[in-house]
Amino acid sequence: MAESPVGSEYARTRDIVVVFAVLMVLTAVLVIVLVQAWPPGPRTGPDGRTEIVPVSKTLHLAGWSPTMSRETSLFVIVMAAGALGAVAHVLRSFYWYVGNRALRRSWLMMYLLLPFVGALFGLVVYLVVRGGLTSPLGGPSDVNPYGVAAIAALVGQFSRETAEKFRAVFATLLAPARPGRDHAPAPTISGLEPARGPVGAAVTLHGSGLASATAVRFGGVRASVTDATDTLVRATVPAGATSGPPIVNTPDGAATSPQPFTVE
Repeated sequence: MAESPVGSEYARTRDIVVVFAVLMVLTAVLVIVLVQAWPPGPRTGPDGRTEIVPVSKTLHLAGWSPTMSRETSLFVIVMAAGALGAVAHVLRSFYWYVGNRALRRSWLMMYLLLPFVGALFGLVVYLVVRGGLTSPLGGPSDVNPYGVAAIAALVGQFSRETAEKFRAVFATLLAPARPGRDHAPAPTISGLEPARGPVGAAVTLHGSGLASATAVRFGGVRASVTDATDTLVRATVPAGATSGPPIVNTPDGAATSPQPFTVE
């Protein structure tokens, strides 16, 4: 399968500046929304002992002052925290690729969309937690906003791992779908480069169906994926790696390289 030329060129200075500016503005907006939507703590009642949890809060956002219930505020909090976690992941990846002068334009859309994916994942996990781990009789006042915000932020930062865990959990509960016309083909590896190198060397594996790769194993030692498209996967040889055919793990299965890699 030939690699698509769309977005294959390296990002220009203008592209980098625009994406960086958008990410900075988005980060500031998310922080403001998170702070504004944070529910107030309990206050002392008229008798001096009873703690009363406010049932609503008024937000002040650039001339817009909506009043939200505590339940609505929790929804906003988890979505903002999930998006912030994704932004943290995006910024870390962004400066790494820009610093190494390896950022291609095809990745810019992912950087802009990942915060929205993190927000949705944070909301989904919050619904799962509220539906399965709290009492049906419990109200919004029983939920610790710090806990759900922390979970949502971690989910947003590790959205790929979260999606893989969801797939593993629900694959045991639901019947697998029949392969159809749009069914993703099994991952395959046709070759790698270079064929040898020391620990810390960057290795590129070529093939197809590799866009969702989650890890590369060198002799049983797991290495994180630094770049993944449908036709290639890049990873760094980890400490403790041994010579042998690398194995790429994806949600659709594993693919073994027909060519071994020699660790020097």
